[in-house]
Amino acid sequence: MTSPPAGFSELEQPRDLVVDLYFGGRKIGEAQIVAKPGVVRFRNPDQIIGLVPHLKSSPALVTSLTAELKDNAGLACSQTNSGHCGELKPDLVGIIFDQDRFRLDLFVHPSALEVTQSDEIYLATPTAPLSLTSSIGAAIAGSTRGSTSFNIQNRTIIGFQNARIRSDSSIASDLGLVFDDLVAEVDTRRHRYSGGLFWAPGADLTGRRRIMGFGFATQFDTRADADSLEATPLIIFLGQPARVEILVDNRLVTSGSYEAGNNSVDTSNLPDGSYPLVLRIREASGAVREERRFFVKNAQIAPQGQLVYFAYAGLLANTQHNQPISLSKSLYYQVGGARRLSESTAIDAAILGTEKKAMLQVGGWLITSFGRARAAGLMSSDGSKGALLQLGSAGTGPLNFNFDVRRVWSSNGEPLLPLPSYVDNFGPTPVTGAQVAASSYTQASGTLTYSLGSALLSVTGSYRHDRGFKSDYTIGPSLSWPIVRQGGLQVIVQADAQKSRTTTSAFAGFRVLYTAGGFSTLSTIGHATLKDGGTRGSRSRQVGSLSGQWFYQDDERTQVSLEGALQRDVDTSTARANAFVANQLGSGRVEVLHSLEGNGGTQFGLTLQTGIALGSKAVEIGGRDLNQSAVIASMAGSAKDAAFDVLIDEIARGRVSAGRRLPIFLEAYRSYNLRLRPVGSSAVDYDSAVRKITLFPGNVEHLNWTAEQVSTVFGQAFLANGRPLANASISTRRGVGQTDDEGYFQIDVEANEPLTFKFGANETCGVPLVGAQVQSDYASLGRVVCR
Repeated sequence: MTSPPAGFSELEQPRDLVVDLYFGGRKIGEAQIVAKPGVVRFRNPDQIIGLVPHLKSSPALVTSLTAELKDNAGLACSQTNSGHCGELKPDLVGIIFDQDRFRLDLFVHPSALEVTQSDEIYLATPTAPLSLTSSIGAAIAGSTRGSTSFNIQNRTIIGFQNARIRSDSSIASDLGLVFDDLVAEVDTRRHRYSGGLFWAPGADLTGRRRIMGFGFATQFDTRADADSLEATPLIIFLGQPARVEILVDNRLVTSGSYEAGNNSVDTSNLPDGSYPLVLRIREASGAVREERRFFVKNAQIAPQGQLVYFAYAGLLANTQHNQPISLSKSLYYQVGGARRLSESTAIDAAILGTEKKAMLQVGGWLITSFGRARAAGLMSSDGSKGALLQLGSAGTGPLNFNFDVRRVWSSNGEPLLPLPSYVDNFGPTPVTGAQVAASSYTQASGTLTYSLGSALLSVTGSYRHDRGFKSDYTIGPSLSWPIVRQGGLQVIVQADAQKSRTTTSAFAGFRVLYTAGGFSTLSTIGHATLKDGGTRGSRSRQVGSLSGQWFYQDDERTQVSLEGALQRDVDTSTARANAFVANQLGSGRVEVLHSLEGNGGTQFGLTLQTGIALGSKAVEIGGRDLNQSAVIASMAGSAKDAAFDVLIDEIARGRVSAGRRLPIFLEAYRSYNLRLRPVGSSAVDYDSAVRKITLFPGNVEHLNWTAEQVSTVFGQAFLANGRPLANASISTRRGVGQTDDEGYFQIDVEANEPLTFKFGANETCGVPLVGAQVQSDYASLGRVVCR
């Protein structure tokens, strides 16, 4: 049998405490408990039953809450176990007691809770005052042997709670200043009202249209369970390294460098909707070619039992040189709705058109465990027609596919809806009718993949025919088969082939990837052939590449990435280098591609991004992830050397210290939980509670914390007459303490905080700490005189 050391026996005595009671990670009230080493007992079990929402009272539950409960103190979250804490699965009732924070988390088995149902769960209306978020980006792309194009983009949103004014604009080469939209919006729980210059969503077979007018639509952004978005993949084959630029409405939206082979183009920066776009491919050899695709990025079908409806009307807006806003005289309207009939079926219909022509599109969805199908048909008052069929697998088996087939018959050789009256394509290549779909066309694209063990076999293809132009197509298989996976080393057998209207190509070889720490290398070696309709005919040779990348990230999430590469293809050899830097001020990327053979010259690309967040009491420039809403975290107080990680939904998103402010851009239409986590072991007093905020577009919440330096001081107190100040109470902003029979005391204080002693018949005296040099976490005051 063991016993506590002398002087510590009181630790085993029951202690009456008042603690914060948490259930499901949320504070539900306070509770009186009796705490002993290892166990806790509730003083008022009936009160606990009343505080826990949707708790089913039962004799067994009452018995459990009346008995002593194991405190599970080792499961309380701290800096040393933040990844594995705060979780408990009791048979009926259990607790985690954090005695340092006077917090008790209650856990109940699901069988003791009632089932709650809610048809719709909406985000809380934001409380953010008048605020502004602005994202600024610049993109430059070009070559030493060709033209250079640039685009400076700005997205500014002025928000007030659930209302906003939104502006997207750009200044592009050979196009000048253009407003993509300039619109006022208000969100209610179910609807969105819009007025100004904005994009009406259009239909599958017509694409979206920019109008100056008004809109009313059902929206699910304000729901906590909002549907996710999906996008039609853009798959492109490259016979050699190239830079791919994406142009929407003939404005450069994004660009990136891709290696030879089948590539899935990054579409994360493309706007929602359905619309034609141009892929401009600048190959390492200096050749420039373009492919036109019809791109779809729409919300999924409405939740089951929900009716979706919308109405838009206004004047069609053009895109004209050096005219920020250019309106036509054509009236555009669109009215429609959609409904999910069951878990597997949905229908939709829309009436749209101009004052000269009306169109009706009707479509439907079929969703099964095997895959998803979408079919739609369009009829116009002038005899034009259209049809669409999309098929996609569920991705649950070894065989997966995705197909998109569409056909438009134009009765008069014109587009179904008027297109912008002015087009500039940022380059020397003239615009053709095929690029803007001025007439009837047929388009098909698809992918077919099959997994056999670790090997992946795929076939990709696309077909496009516009009236009056030759058909373009590409089709070919590819094989990827990892044969070595050990530590950071991977060796992959890779082969692909591609047949298009003008070229035939093939490659077979190996791909080797090695990663260690922040450094990685990628190399390929093999044999390639290429045959085209030009004068060079067929050629083949050994090809290969070698690239290395170094990545670094510090504690404040500043990221630096450097990459260099050499590549030899059938026609050319190239050298490539790029650098990327991101910190709280923004991000920047520079890419250079130089041809070592032939007359390809040097291609380059530069992108820069930063942002502005303006709240009611703060304005900050910078930001890593430029989303539509933001939070500004600021720190005040005497703890000058203390630093804190700002945790958003328990993920560190930045670091803030006293006297500094940190802007963090966040996705809109979300609720977030924010709290601070101290860095290091400095003794500070701060608010560790979780703060919950809801952000809509344009909202900026300014959250301010105060961190005070805390020191534990000890000494011996005397009265002015020289007698020890015995058994006197001590009070500070941090708490209370007491001197012993000889006047010795120990207590936590903030910087320069005076000590107040109370003794006798309500007599008081004080000890100032100004100039006492209390700098460390633990300091001796020696003999002090209380006056």
